[in-house]
Amino acid sequence: MSRDEGLLEDMLREARMALVFVEGMSEADFVGDDKTRYAVVRCLEIIGEAASGISEETRKRIAAIPWSVVIGQRHVAIHHYRRLETPRIWATVKDDLPPLITAIEAYLP
Repeated sequence: MSRDEGLLEDMLREARMALVFVEGMSEADFVGDDKTRYAVVRCLEIIGEAASGISEETRKRIAAIPWSVVIGQRHVAIHHYRRLETPRIWATVKDDLPPLITAIEAYLP
């Protein structure tokens, strides 16, 4: 397995886990559940960190993933955590992770 494949598998695992964490929850439930919010943010941090290690060649091959956005969200979570907005985290999980999963699954052998 190449380094990129390992990092993509990390991203895939964390994206799936985040979706499991919020399964059956409404946005209001998510807002009120500190433990789940914390766990989901951690998943997004790992996804962004793994994404930052993906080669430029692989990034070009998986153009459906907005790499700079994925990596940027990790930077906000780590360095500017006070700027994290719960509605944006919720939207990321519900709207952005499913296409990310699809793109990675289509690429990995």
